[in-house]
Order: sequence, then structure tokens, then C-alpha cells
Amino acid sequence: MAEPVSSTATGYALVAVTGLALYPGQDAAVILGAFAGAAVYVLSSDGLSLFKSAGFFLVSFFSGYLGAGSVAALLMRWPSVEISPGVCALLVAACAVNLLQGLNKKLADPVAAWRSLKGGGQ
Repeated sequence: MAEPVSSTATGYALVAVTGLALYPGQDAAVILGAFAGAAVYVLSSDGLSLFKSAGFFLVSFFSGYLGAGSVAALLMRWPSVEISPGVCALLVAACAVNLLQGLNKKLADPVAAWRSLKGGGQ
């Protein structure tokens, strides 16, 4: 049986995303792609508290929404690739928090990060 808090939060999130997608001037595919990517990230993460997963969801959603155009433009440089900004929003949202956590872990020790950039290894 689902928890009432998570079911209520999911319902409110779906209503908010639907409202954003209907707002004039917004690309509905990008909003829905960012929502789907954020949901994939949060649902695939184990052992997160409610507040941490809500925070990761918001960071993932907004990074997917804001990064979709840039990633789509980057991927359009190859002549054989035709990709929708909505798909790019899904990809960015699903990967953004992992990339930020990896950078944070790598830069926790700046000296080691500098050595690895120079090729010094451990």
C-alpha cells in the first residue's frame, strides 16, 4: 500500500506539471520530459529521506527544464541526429543530480582533483 504522503505529493506534482504544460509560451514536451527524468531519478534512488528526495526532484526538474535547449542544440550539430528538446530534458533531468554529486565528491579535495587533472593519478 502506498504511503499517503507520497501519493498526495505525487498528485500535487502531476497537477503542477499539467498546469505548467498548459501555460502559454511553454514547451509542454520539455516540461513533461523534465518531470519524467526527475521522477526516474528519484524513483531509482534508494534510501533517501522525504526532504532529500523532494530537493533532488526539484533540482533535477529545473536542470532538465533549463538544460534541454542547450543539449538539443549540442546534439543537433551532428547531421544524422534529430532529437526533440523534450527527450533532452528527460536525459538532462535524469543525469544532472548524479553529475553534480560526482563533481562535489571530486572537488571535496582540491589538491587530489588538481593532481588527477594533471595526470598525476593518486
